[in-house]
Amino acid sequence: MEKSKPIVVASLAVVVCASIVGAYMVLGPGVNGPDITSSQAIDIVMSNPNASEYFSSLYKVEDWRVTTTTLVESSPNGNASEVGVWKVEILERTCACAGVKPLNVIEGYVSASTGELLEISVGYASESEYDKNTCSSTACH
Repeated sequence: MEKSKPIVVASLAVVVCASIVGAYMVLGPGVNGPDITSSQAIDIVMSNPNASEYFSSLYKVEDWRVTTTTLVESSPNGNASEVGVWKVEILERTCACAGVKPLNVIEGYVSASTGELLEISVGYASESEYDKNTCSSTACH
């Protein structure tokens, strides 16, 4: 009986490995998470002509800027994908002055499964509309 233990363990290991490989081949790599990475989502947003033009004309000081990505269920207009939607925010203060100041904001929503740009907006917003952790290093709060 003791001699058959290694054979049983080896057989089980082969079955488990074959099952994992088979599941990967059938289901594909995107089953457990997004196919599009957060950095790819940023690139997709920035490739939009409106976002690119807004960025190049108004974003001037990298130290005043912060970029965040968050995986959410859907965009504000209800657009969704099977593994979620990347919310991309690129914020930059308009000056380094003390107090709450306006931010230049680029906000985009990208399908995490297909990379489709679902929504994009650019404009000004008050820093008070954003969390303290999204403000840049100029101690805006």
